[in-house]
Amino acid sequence: MQLSTFSLFMRGSSFRVLQTLVGIAIGFLMMPFLIGALGKEVYGLWVVVGSVVGTYYLLDMGFSQAVTRFVTKYIHQQRYEDANKIINTALVIYAVLGLLVLAVSCVFAFVGTERLVDEPQHVSMVQMVLLIAGLQLAIEFPSKAFPGVISAYMRFDWVAKVRTVKTIIDALLIYYFVSQGHGIIAMALVGFVTGLLSTAIYVVMVNRLFTQLKYSKSLVNKETLKGVYSFSKWVFVIDLNTMFRDKLDLWFIAYLLGASVLTVYYVAIRLVDYAITFLTQATSMTGPIFTEYYAKQQWDQLRESLIRFIKLDAFLAVTCFLGFVLVGEVFILLWMGDEFPARSAWQCLIILAAGRLMVYITSPLISLLMTFNKHRFGAVLSMVETSCVAVLCAILVPRYELIGAAVAVSLPTLVGRLVVLPWYCNRIFAFMHYGWMARLVAFLAFNAAGFTALYLISSSYLTGLVEVAIGGLGLVFVCLIAGSVLLSKSDVKEIKFLISKKKAVITNG
Repeated sequence: MQLSTFSLFMRGSSFRVLQTLVGIAIGFLMMPFLIGALGKEVYGLWVVVGSVVGTYYLLDMGFSQAVTRFVTKYIHQQRYEDANKIINTALVIYAVLGLLVLAVSCVFAFVGTERLVDEPQHVSMVQMVLLIAGLQLAIEFPSKAFPGVISAYMRFDWVAKVRTVKTIIDALLIYYFVSQGHGIIAMALVGFVTGLLSTAIYVVMVNRLFTQLKYSKSLVNKETLKGVYSFSKWVFVIDLNTMFRDKLDLWFIAYLLGASVLTVYYVAIRLVDYAITFLTQATSMTGPIFTEYYAKQQWDQLRESLIRFIKLDAFLAVTCFLGFVLVGEVFILLWMGDEFPARSAWQCLIILAAGRLMVYITSPLISLLMTFNKHRFGAVLSMVETSCVAVLCAILVPRYELIGAAVAVSLPTLVGRLVVLPWYCNRIFAFMHYGWMARLVAFLAFNAAGFTALYLISSSYLTGLVEVAIGGLGLVFVCLIAGSVLLSKSDVKEIKFLISKKKAVITNG
């Protein structure tokens, strides 16, 4: 039986959230174990290697989003020949880029590794991990030609299932090998094997979904490449600067303060990453929705959808941020142990969360820029933010260490996303008006009052895991009450419609 679009959306969202929850749970369990088994120095090196490998994805050069956008569009329009041209051209592009990834990984491995490692005996180990990770990514790179197929048929649930199983298998194998005395080379090999297997399964799924998929040299052409590049170039600039902005603090800390200090800071980063990943998986549907309204010139629906996503993201982000403030320090202490400097990690957590959550709240505005093909401004803004982060890291990290790094990363982002980005987006597509903005201010005021009362009542009792859970539930209750002021009459009507539709889906099996 063919599933409806709504059913596919609900199924995909559910499994993506499940995938995220599994990843977060495993991360919480594995991090203390790995730090204890490997030591802060080696685990810090694993973190640094991960940040270096993350830069390899920049060699995607923004093609992934462009390829996904065009393939999805052509499949929906039943222009299968055009979709095949995009996919085949992308396969050639990514095969070449895969070779470039391998070459870059070799350069990273043998040039400058000594500067990242405090102990000379760890140099060869880090070099081997970099080579394994680079080879894995190089082999997997051509599969980046296929996400548009998954998007067109909305089978995100298939992908989430495979990734969830991979995450569990990775954790079990890493726990086994590390427990047997093996180190980060074994961890890299585990990721290499399971990564290639999951990629193979992914390619099989794509071929099953898109039965019209063909592979031929004749489908590769320069005109297709030009069309993809015209959209992807500014996406690449945004991705490039986002990566550097989110990694500069790690690099400055590792270079100036050492890998062992980086471990404390990385705990805060992991908590923020978990939160952002979960929130993004739950609400990252703006792109296709905005594009549909734009193509049909349904401006009122586009405006209403934009505002709803901003309000939804604001509600989730504020709830998350207040949760970090209320129970973050106690949670880190319970998670990492009494000897871990939880107060320092918590302070970094609060500062980092402020900046990263502001990026999340304003992410619908970036989607709006891409919809209107105005994402050049987003690229320029990201370049300015990254430059400011680099300057502030150079100034603040030597003097204020971890706190300085957190401030250096968050301050430019807060200014850019809270002031500059909304101002420009409102110029190209007027969406800021008194009604919903007044509701947003009222929501923040109610949250501030409710949180203050909850903090005064419960802060002295938050000493154990049960108390932290109860405090978290209390905070969610406060935020839900405050969140009711965000809802307009049209929002309430839409919620009732979605609930009735969900009931219909359940009733029909």
